[in-house]
Amino acid sequence: MKVISIRKGFAADHSSTSYEFYAIDKILGSKEKAAVSRLSSRANPTERRASFIYHGEWADLPGGWEPLMEKYYDVMWSESYGWWNLVMAWNTDTATIQKMAQFDFTGGDDVGINIYHRNNRLIISIDCRLDALITEDKNSYDEYSDYDDDDYGEADNSIDNLLRLLEKNREYLMKGDYRLLKGIIDLYAMEETLVNLPEGSAENSELPEEIQELLSCIEI
Repeated sequence: MKVISIRKGFAADHSSTSYEFYAIDKILGSKEKAAVSRLSSRANPTERRASFIYHGEWADLPGGWEPLMEKYYDVMWSESYGWWNLVMAWNTDTATIQKMAQFDFTGGDDVGINIYHRNNRLIISIDCRLDALITEDKNSYDEYSDYDDDDYGEADNSIDNLLRLLEKNREYLMKGDYRLLKGIIDLYAMEETLVNLPEGSAENSELPEEIQELLSCIEI
């Protein structure tokens, strides 16, 4: 079983809905952080990261996760009762959006890949189950520790292992390496499903460790 570590205090307990958001390309300013913090009285966003947890079957993020990924964040994961949503987003051109749309795919039990865009903002959402042991993060690191957070106290920009994997896989996708998405389709496609997928730029190269690791965590 592959171990994915999540920051202590926001570990998925399978009886609630948890969200972790991370900004890569651009930090959030005071105005953006204030907008995010209004979504929950417990939210304390930094310039890079925001965490939410909702207990109970009917409690959830107001307005959904989509506006946050469209406006502020580049990767996120959410977990609810053992079901996971992994999301990556970036700004791109129309040709790339059209190419990526070919990976939109739904398998059984609503697992699969949803591709949509808001203007030039491409959002890739993966619904899956993870074969993962969620524990206290012992190996998180702060890649952006030079930034100060004087509005909300000491900044916590540390990035957990799952966010790190999403960050790296986003980077590969942006460079035209689509093997993560192809691997997910291979895992979840039913025999009668026909998928015509575009070729990527790295089809014959060695599969990067981060793609292998994320694929190994996805449960069939």
